Amino acid sequence: MGGILLKSILLLWLGMSATFAHAIPVGFNQSWFHNDYAVQYLDGVYDRQEVERIFELTSLAGSKTIRLWFFESSDFPMIEWKSGQIVSLRQDYIRNVLETLRLARSKGIRVYMTLLDGQSYRPDVLSSNSLNRLKSIYQQKGGAVFLSKVLGPLLEAIQDAGLAEVVGRIDLSNEMDAVIKRFGFQGNWKGASRMLCQWREFIHGYHAFATTPVTFSVRLHPLVSLPDDVISDHGPMACADHLDFHSYDDQGVIMRCGELREYSKKGKKDLILGEFGQSYFNSNYDDELQKRLTDNYIKNAPTCGFKEALTWRLSDVRPGYNKEARYSFESYGKMRPAFWLIQQHNLK
Repeated sequence: MGGILLKSILLLWLGMSATFAHAIPVGFNQSWFHNDYAVQYLDGVYDRQEVERIFELTSLAGSKTIRLWFFESSDFPMIEWKSGQIVSLRQDYIRNVLETLRLARSKGIRVYMTLLDGQSYRPDVLSSNSLNRLKSIYQQKGGAVFLSKVLGPLLEAIQDAGLAEVVGRIDLSNEMDAVIKRFGFQGNWKGASRMLCQWREFIHGYHAFATTPVTFSVRLHPLVSLPDDVISDHGPMACADHLDFHSYDDQGVIMRCGELREYSKKGKKDLILGEFGQSYFNSNYDDELQKRLTDNYIKNAPTCGFKEALTWRLSDVRPGYNKEARYSFESYGKMRPAFWLIQQHNLK
């Protein structure tokens, strides 16, 4: 009898472990709609039908979160400039962002708002004007101007429209480690940490965003050098409300998994796997590879302490070869097998 009871307990424990390994919600990145990088919210480009369709696909997959980008270019076409100085945020941009958030709310989707794109900081390819624009924003004085004339008006408009609840989290910059690597900050990681604290305080100054979690995202990759204390309550991420890491690996292996798991046990800050997908260096378009690594990431992410995982990226419907298609879950006019795997996971 005792042996049967022990066996039953063991089977129950194993079942609970298996359930836990698949328990976290899985959402998507779309970042920019169509291939309209940086101009997606401007009149003449904004496609309300496509935005609604993307949210419908997100909902179809049983996902509740989608990560979108808002100021992802060195050119900042959504900003009015004069003599290299910020004047204001374009009104059509604000109007279309509000419409996007309304559509997300109507579908029961929360938006993970990402502001800047660290990968656009490219001193090797940018014009001096574009580089100076970006560099000024990453410095204290320039950052204050961006906050008061660009981010502030957008947050205020979202707040006044009663849409702040649609914004689930805020990522100040996609893969900030890229900016640090290319010496975009005075003081490197110290400068990035200073920006995080300054911008977080500014965002939380709006009553509707007072408790919205703020961070900046970084990569977990063998070729990316991160400080030893990046997974901690001090160091460069001291002001972060949550930690967002990105992982790209054909086997779904997450670097520093043990360290992440130990940190998550403290229960202080959520760990978010903000992007995952196949290796940067694998250009193959392979349904079976995508399905296998997606399944592995879904299993490995909670084991490593993550509370949520977002795959890169939901849709790229351009015809012909493009480098995004291999990552996308809708491409070449079809939903790929890994999309249905995510749906099965989220809805069970």
